[in-house]
Amino acid sequence: MIHLGWVSPLPPLRSGIADYSAELLPALASRLRLTLFAPSPSESSLFPSLPVYPLEALPDRVAHLDGLLYHLGNNPYHTDIYRLALRFPGIVVLHDYVLHHLVARCTFAAGDMAGYLYHLAYACGRAGVAMAVRRSNGIFSEREQFLEPLHSLLLDRSLGAIVHSRWAAEQLRRDHPHLPVAVIPHHLSPYPLPDREEARRRLGLASDDVMVASFGFITPEKQVERFLWACARLRRDFPQTRCFLVGEPSPALDLPRLLTRLGLTDVVVTGYVDMEEFYRHIAACDIAVNLRYPSAGETSGALVRLLGSGKAVILPNMRQFAEWPDEVCLKVDPGPSAGPMLLHYLRRLVADERLRCRLGENARRYVAEHCALTRSAQGYLDFIFSCLEAPPAGC
Repeated sequence: MIHLGWVSPLPPLRSGIADYSAELLPALASRLRLTLFAPSPSESSLFPSLPVYPLEALPDRVAHLDGLLYHLGNNPYHTDIYRLALRFPGIVVLHDYVLHHLVARCTFAAGDMAGYLYHLAYACGRAGVAMAVRRSNGIFSEREQFLEPLHSLLLDRSLGAIVHSRWAAEQLRRDHPHLPVAVIPHHLSPYPLPDREEARRRLGLASDDVMVASFGFITPEKQVERFLWACARLRRDFPQTRCFLVGEPSPALDLPRLLTRLGLTDVVVTGYVDMEEFYRHIAACDIAVNLRYPSAGETSGALVRLLGSGKAVILPNMRQFAEWPDEVCLKVDPGPSAGPMLLHYLRRLVADERLRCRLGENARRYVAEHCALTRSAQGYLDFIFSCLEAPPAGC
C-alpha cells in the first residue's frame, strides 16, 4: 500500500481547503496509508486513526514516505506548504490556478525580493523582471497578480498536478506539456442540508420573502458592490426581497460605508459562520449570486454546495465558471453590462418561482452525477497511483 504524505490545512482552521481535505480523506484511507501534515494541527484530530504532524515535521519524515501530495491555494495557511513543495517535490493540487498572491506572500511580503524576482524571471523573463521592479518601486496594481499565475517554478519540479476545471487543465497542458495533469471536479460536501422551512424560520424569513445571498469571504473580487447595487434596485420593484452576505468581510472592503451609501442598512451580514450555520443559510436561500472576477481560476466549494443543494445561481460567464452547463445556472458577462445583466436576471428569478425551481433541480441532478465524493476520491487514487508508478494489486 502506498504511504502518502498529505499536506494541507485541516479543521478547525477557517479554510475551505481544510474542509475539502477533511471530507475527502475518509474515502481514501482504506486504499492509501496516509500521514497528514498540517499548519497548526488540532490536538483533538478529526482523524484518530491517521497520524497528524505539524508542517515542520515533514523534512524528517520524507524518507519514510512513498510520495507527497500538497494542497495549494492563496490563503496564508499555504505559505509554508508552498515552501515545502519546492524543497520536496510531489503531486500538487491547485485549488487556485493563479498562485501569484501566495508566491508574493512567501517572498516579497516576507522581505525576500530576490525570491520574488527569481520566480517572475523564471516564469516570464524580462517582462517578469519589469513587473518585480515595478512592485519594488510601489507602482504595482494588485490586479496585476491575476495576469501571471507564477506557478511555473513549482510545476516544473512537481510529479503531477490536480485541478478542478477543464479550463485550468488546458492552460497547464499548453504551458507544461510534459506535466501529468488530472481534472478532478470539486466534490459535493456530504454535509446534510437542513429543513428549508425550519431554516427560514430561524433566519426570520416570512413565507413570501425571497432570499438573495452571496456566500463566502466577502472581497472586492466577489463584485460585492455590483451585487448590492443590483439588490438596491431590485427591492424597488420587489420589496419582498431579503439580501444576505454570508461570510466574513475583507478589510479591503469598507462594507458599512457601502451599505449606507446604497441605502441597504438592513442587509444581513453574518460574519464568519460555522458549517452548520452556513448550510442553514443555503437551505433558506432562494437565489445565490457567485460573481468572482478577476479570478484566480478557483473552483468554489460554496458554489458546488449551492448548486448541489438545488439553488438558482448566477455566475460570471468566464474561464472555469463558463464550464457549468447553461441549463443549471445563469451567467453574467463581465464588463460594463454586468450590473444591468445581473439586475435583469435577479428580476426574472424573483418574479418566476418556477424558473428558480427548474434551474435548481437541473443543478442538483448535474452535481449529483458529476461531483460525487466517491467519484472524486477514485480520481485521486487513479492519479496518485499513476504518478507514483506503484499501483497496488487489483487496481
